[in-house]
Amino acid sequence: MKLSRIRNRVVVRLNPFHVFLAPEALAINAARQEHLASLDLPLSGKRVLEVGAGIGLHTPFFLDRGCSVLVTEGRTDNVAEMRRRYPDREICQLDLEQAEDIRAIGQFDIAYCYGTLYHLSTPTEALQALSSVAPIILLETCCSRGDGEELNLVGEQIGVMNQSQSGSGCRPTRQWVLTRLRDYWGHGYVSVTQPDHPDFPLDWSLGPFASNTRAVFVGSRLPIQSEHLVERALQVQVPSRSSQSL
Repeated sequence: MKLSRIRNRVVVRLNPFHVFLAPEALAINAARQEHLASLDLPLSGKRVLEVGAGIGLHTPFFLDRGCSVLVTEGRTDNVAEMRRRYPDREICQLDLEQAEDIRAIGQFDIAYCYGTLYHLSTPTEALQALSSVAPIILLETCCSRGDGEELNLVGEQIGVMNQSQSGSGCRPTRQWVLTRLRDYWGHGYVSVTQPDHPDFPLDWSLGPFASNTRAVFVGSRLPIQSEHLVERALQVQVPSRSSQSL
């Protein structure tokens, strides 16, 4: 039995897509989507542009709500794997480092950008282009601590399937993200709650943080009146409704 478990682990590690299928990756996806559902946003029946989709594990959240989804991803191998797994989905390759390609993709109700922005070396240009194709963006990204507006470029591993294609990413402060959302959508919000996962801190004054420190944002052309969203980077956030009920 022990040898069988070891063999299974080796097979998983040899799979280039294991970074999307590892238990820790599946756990954070579940926490992200439970939290998104708890925000009570009107998401049903929308036309959604999903960017940086990896191998398409987030898409069912919107399909289950009757949305039509264009699933996009920058890496050729990931796109091929999605097409193999989900031949009935609408899938295409989209490099978010190419702003003109984003502007040519069409018009949508919502842009869904979870776990993607921090893998970009040109996030400003990507956000500006996304604002031209969707009046709302749902955004989750790794962030750096700090009250200023710093972008904080970092190196990433090109050979890892869920990291930057260019070898450069970013870890912006929350204020940087909020300002860009206001610049390009008009209104920028951060969630009052955080997903139930160690990567999402509740008190931004405490440390040490997880290696990836994350927050959830919404950008909108129209103002959103919601008890779940605020227009400033909160120092203290609270667990999501799903984790409070446990």
